[in-house]
Amino acid sequence: MIKKKYFSIVFISSFLFLFSCQKNELLQNVNFDNSLLNKVNINAEKKAINILYETTFNEPYIDHVMEVTPTIRIFNWLENNINNFGTENYIIIDIQNASIIREEINREITVAGVIKKKNDYVYKLNFDVLYVLYDDNNQVLATAKSNVFRSTTSSKFISLNERNKILDNLTFNSLKDLSNKSSEVLKKHMSEYIL
Repeated sequence: MIKKKYFSIVFISSFLFLFSCQKNELLQNVNFDNSLLNKVNINAEKKAINILYETTFNEPYIDHVMEVTPTIRIFNWLENNINNFGTENYIIIDIQNASIIREEINREITVAGVIKKKNDYVYKLNFDVLYVLYDDNNQVLATAKSNVFRSTTSSKFISLNERNKILDNLTFNSLKDLSNKSSEVLKKHMSEYIL
C-alpha cells in the first residue's frame, strides 16, 4: 500500500514537472509598417490630430511602460494613412483612448487529479478615435467614431522582453483592427467626401 502511494506521488510529481517544462511559444518582434494598414483619402484642405488621451501611471494601466506607446502608434498611422486633399473643409481627428490595462487572473488546472493554481495576466487594449469633418464655416458635415477592444493573456512570470513583445503584438493587431474599422465607418458616414 505504501509503495502504491509512493509510486503515485512520484508519477504525479514527474508528470507535473514535465508539464511545467513545456516549450513556450516564442513571439517574434513586431514590425510596425503603416503601409500594411488601410489608407483613406478625405476631401479636406486641412487635417488636425488631437491627442486627448492622457497616460495614467497607476495600476492597472501599463501603456506607459512601452518604448513606443499605443498613442504614438495611432498618431503615426493617422498621420501617414489618413490623407487629405482638396481646397475646402477640414478634418479633426481626436485620439480619445489608447490604453492598455493589466489584470491578474487566477485559474485552477487539474492535472492527473491534482489541482494546480495558475496565475496569469490578461492585457486589455482600448482604442477610441473620433473623426469630425467641418466645412469652411465651421459647420459639421459628418462624424464617425471607431472603437476597438482586444485582449490577450500571458503567464504572470515572464521576462520583460517577452512582456514587451506581447504588448507590441497586442498593439499592432489592435491597430490593424482600428485601421479596418476606421476605413469602414469613414466610408459609411463620410462617403461623399472619401476618394
